[in-house]
Amino acid sequence: MKLYLDFQPCQECNTMMAELSSPEMLFADAKTRADESAKFLRHLTYNHDEVVKAVMNDLPKQKRDQEPGFYK
Repeated sequence: MKLYLDFQPCQECNTMMAELSSPEMLFADAKTRADESAKFLRHLTYNHDEVVKAVMNDLPKQKRDQEPGFYK
């Protein structure tokens, strides 16, 4: 799934995005890439509430009847 977000990245975002798209990272092993991606997503989650709100608006809402019975 791809989400296109319109937000103003901070300097730390720009640095992380440059690192994620660097040749070293593109040819790094899967664990390293996953760790760096997770670090960037954590930064977005904790520091850019407009990104979280946009994602929540774009994701389909889960219906109550789809919840497992032990949550009721």
